[in-house]
Amino acid sequence: MRVLGIDYGLRRTGLAIGETADSGPSMALPFEMFEGLPDTQLAQAIADLVGREQVTQIIIGLPLNADGSVSQQSKLTERFIVTLQQHVPPTVPIARATEFLSTHHAEGKLAGHYTRQQKRQRVDALAAAGLLQDWLDHQAGKGG
Repeated sequence: MRVLGIDYGLRRTGLAIGETADSGPSMALPFEMFEGLPDTQLAQAIADLVGREQVTQIIIGLPLNADGSVSQQSKLTERFIVTLQQHVPPTVPIARATEFLSTHHAEGKLAGHYTRQQKRQRVDALAAAGLLQDWLDHQAGKGG
């Protein structure tokens, strides 16, 4: 199964690709980053990528507050999910994965290695890879 991870943001949205594997560990890799697209255009760009990359499942990070409550960004993400569902085939399910500080953790991994501009180009895709990897690991622990 080919899985697309999405770290949605109002300015930048990072994407990661991973595959579930029956024979061994699954790995999520940073894939792409979209910047400055309105939700409808972003959803269409993702739908195009889903077709091109033969994605069979989408995982989108749902950011929560530190206390686990729904954040303003969670509400915006839910709104985007509705738009995305209108663009991707109904055979490609969209699942939510709770996340907390995924972009912050990704920035920490890039610290000291890149300029600010280079980090900005990579951090959201790396955040998407982190949340997708967590989801893949969880699925492997459940036996698929």
